[in-house]
Amino acid sequence: FFVQAVFGLGAARRHPALSAAAMPPTKVFKGQVFALSGKLSQTRKEHEDMIRSSGGEVVGSVTEDVTYLITNEADAEARSLKVATAIGRGTPIVHEGFLGACIAAKKLLDARHFAVLAARPKRKAPAKRAGGGEPAPKRAKAEVGPPRTTDKVAVIAKSGLADRAKVVQETVKTGFVEASLTWDVELVHNDVAAGKDKFYNMQVLASNEGGEYWAVQHYGKTGLDGKVHVDGPFDDIGDAKRVFRRRFRQRTGNVFGQLGVSFAEVAGKYRVLANDDAVAEAAAKEGRPAPVKAGGGKWQYYLHNKVDGKKLGWYDYEKKAGENMEKYFGQFTRDAALNVRLIQSDYFKYEVDFSAMIQRNVKSGMRRNIRRIAEGERAPPVPPKKIPAPAEPAPDWKGAESSEEDEEDESSEDEGEAEVEAEEEAEAAPAEKPARAAAPAGVRGRGAADPA
Repeated sequence: FFVQAVFGLGAARRHPALSAAAMPPTKVFKGQVFALSGKLSQTRKEHEDMIRSSGGEVVGSVTEDVTYLITNEADAEARSLKVATAIGRGTPIVHEGFLGACIAAKKLLDARHFAVLAARPKRKAPAKRAGGGEPAPKRAKAEVGPPRTTDKVAVIAKSGLADRAKVVQETVKTGFVEASLTWDVELVHNDVAAGKDKFYNMQVLASNEGGEYWAVQHYGKTGLDGKVHVDGPFDDIGDAKRVFRRRFRQRTGNVFGQLGVSFAEVAGKYRVLANDDAVAEAAAKEGRPAPVKAGGGKWQYYLHNKVDGKKLGWYDYEKKAGENMEKYFGQFTRDAALNVRLIQSDYFKYEVDFSAMIQRNVKSGMRRNIRRIAEGERAPPVPPKKIPAPAEPAPDWKGAESSEEDEEDESSEDEGEAEVEAEEEAEAAPAEKPARAAAPAGVRGRGAADPA
């Protein structure tokens, strides 16, 4: 039985009589959820058919529901995104032989006998130069010792970790260049022509008590609360960083945190937003005034037609809507390309033009004047000089069914996985080729490594 258990899947390939299709359809995997990763001996479809015919489910990413991750030693050694996530969640990571062995035994076997050894926690020895000597230098080396954190960046509230952890901030060096790197990015995908406006924020967090690390992602449609995904806790901060880097690469097409490399926008992907301090610093260097800093402003819209018996005049936005307007106005002051936003609620979707100070109800086409009243200021009740004409309505548009991100972001978890793995291998090698683009130059605390 030992031979059959360990080599069960290979035997099934050599002898058609033992294949998944020929075996009795026992429901040995009933209630079990599998994820697949790495290059396996059979195709993904063959594995999926085998699992499903035996009562199991197969999903594309390692969620909380996954009970087993099927992979190989090479994939585990490379710490792919799925492997790192499974380690963080404590999900068993097993060889593909586990499937055939369980089917042959007609019961779930102890996963420990099929564990992928490379997935176990390990300590890496420093790389040696050929012939011995000191460790080979790296292009960007983080400071030695416990990771530093910062109080200046708020932890993503929906992560539930604000009281337990802080955002990681470290000093990295390459040659004579030293820089500060904060593991916190704010991403936006704004494509008005395509009707898309989404956010994707990420952080690496370190426990206040030490020894635990998380990679947190908060994403959704602009205007909605969005969804939070937490990977971890990890015992090794490298695993949390690896998840962060891969997600950044998948969402932006750029490499995170390379010294002296500017962010390059990629069509159809997210862009990185600079924070207020970086924008003000860049303005000072160029000798121009710093843009208006958002925060505390009050937003109003002008009612120029009779609605529900209300008088014509200026009306305050509801509290949550006003806070959102101030936040997106702040993004506009940091990035002029975000002058037109598509802001969604559970029932309506608005196109807001911060340059013209006009909002449009996408469904009805109604356009209204809007204004911002800075903190401490008083605005006159006089009507706007010009009332905008209504636009063409979009009656077929439907409101959001939930506050979660578009399905395309959920289904693209593995998109570009092979390319990311190849890129990570290239990054680990000596720097002989020009580096790929990273976060924007001069963006402190938002992905770029800033010269100290």
